[in-house]
Amino acid sequence: MKRETFVRVMERLRPIKDRLRVVVLYHGGEPFMNKRFVEMLKEIKRLGVPFIKTISNGMLLSDGLIEGVLDHGLDEIEFSLDGLSAEESERIRRKSESAQVIARVCRLLDARRARRGHSLRVCISHNRFLEPGGLQGRVSPSTHVASWLRQAFSRYEGEVIFKSNWAMVWPHMEVDPALYEIYTDPHGPPDRTRCEQLDETLTIGAGGDVLACCYDLTAQLVMGRIQEQSLEEIWEGGRYRALRQGIADGSYPSICQYCSTVRRHRYLVMATR
Repeated sequence: MKRETFVRVMERLRPIKDRLRVVVLYHGGEPFMNKRFVEMLKEIKRLGVPFIKTISNGMLLSDGLIEGVLDHGLDEIEFSLDGLSAEESERIRRKSESAQVIARVCRLLDARRARRGHSLRVCISHNRFLEPGGLQGRVSPSTHVASWLRQAFSRYEGEVIFKSNWAMVWPHMEVDPALYEIYTDPHGPPDRTRCEQLDETLTIGAGGDVLACCYDLTAQLVMGRIQEQSLEEIWEGGRYRALRQGIADGSYPSICQYCSTVRRHRYLVMATR
C-alpha cells in the first residue's frame, strides 16, 4: 500500500475509530513485504484500536521486525505452516522453507520471553488436508496438531497457540487437480441467508478499494473507493445493500456461489498418489 493511500485510509477511519474492534493488517499477501509495516502499526495503534493482528508466512520476519512488533503493540501474529510434515508444508507453500520459518518464530518467542509479561499472542495456523474418503470417521483437526509442529515448538509449551483446521476451498482459489480433489461435506451446515463478513467486517485493498470481504482476494466485488467516498457512504451504499440482499434471497452472486462461509463447506482432499 502506498503511503498516500494509507494516509487516506487513516482519514476515513478516524471518524469511526470508536466503532473499531479489530484491525487485521493483511489481505491475502505477505504483510512484511511492506517496508512501512511497523510505521502503519504505530499509527493504527494511536487510534485506540483494541486489537491489531497480522498473518505472515514468516519468511521475512527479521530481528528488526521482531523488535518493532514488540515495541509498538501488535496484539497477535499468526504464522502459516501446513500439512503433516515440513516437506508437505513446503510443497503447499511454494518458496517457503519450514526450518527458516520455525527458527524465526522461535527468535520472536525468545524475544517476547525476555520481555516478561509481554502480551503478544503468537499463533501457528495449521491447515491439514483430507485424504480420499473425506470427513468420514475423521476427528476435528483442532484436537490434533501435527507432531512435527509440536516437536518444533516443544520448548515453548503453553507459549504458542495452535490453530488447526481442515483446508477449505475459498472463492477464486485455483485448485491443482494433480494435487487435490474437492470434497463437499453433505452433512455440513445448510446454505445461509446471512453473512457475518458483510455485516461485521470491512476490507480495504492495497489500492484503496473497499472489497466485499477478506475472501475476495482477486477484488471481484468492489463496493467503493476510499479516495471517493467515506466508509459510512460505502457501507450503506447500493452495492453493499444489493450484495446483502442477494445473500438473504439465496441468489448468491459471483464469488459467493462457492464460498464456504455461506454455502456448504468444500474441502481440499489430497489426490491419490
